[in-house]
Amino acid sequence: MERVWTLTDTAVTVTLVDFADPALAGEPDVRERGVRLEVRPVTWSTTGSIYSSPAMTIEPAVLRVDLLESAPGAADRMHWHPQMSDGEPGDREFDRSMVADPVGWTRELLTTLDDRVGADAAAEIRGATEEVLVEVERTLAQARLPWPDVVHDERGLAVG
Repeated sequence: MERVWTLTDTAVTVTLVDFADPALAGEPDVRERGVRLEVRPVTWSTTGSIYSSPAMTIEPAVLRVDLLESAPGAADRMHWHPQMSDGEPGDREFDRSMVADPVGWTRELLTTLDDRVGADAAAEIRGATEEVLVEVERTLAQARLPWPDVVHDERGLAVG
């Protein structure tokens, strides 16, 4: 399940992810599970009458936080992608303070986004931060429960 906070021109998404890197198939600890948080632009279009529902498109992420683990509670794969291009992540950046306090680290990031998304969007994200963090904590706790057996698709994402 993915939770989405839709703001004026930005969305914040929080998703439980579970995947195995197909390039590392057969190696130990290839599976990663945890929380993915993304900040994504939103575009709106209106057609029709004043009563029509506008179309909303959530665009590919401009930054991503991956609170991932190779086993429940391991906190060994937590990183973020400060650069994204057309939805594809740039290099992983690791930060020890993220591992020590993933929710606190994420709070700090979400409250300091002015230079990344603009002042208005950053202010809206700050206003939603505590609600978003409740979901991050809930999803991380869910990800840390004993891992279910899953099948991964050709891209490596868990299905079913």
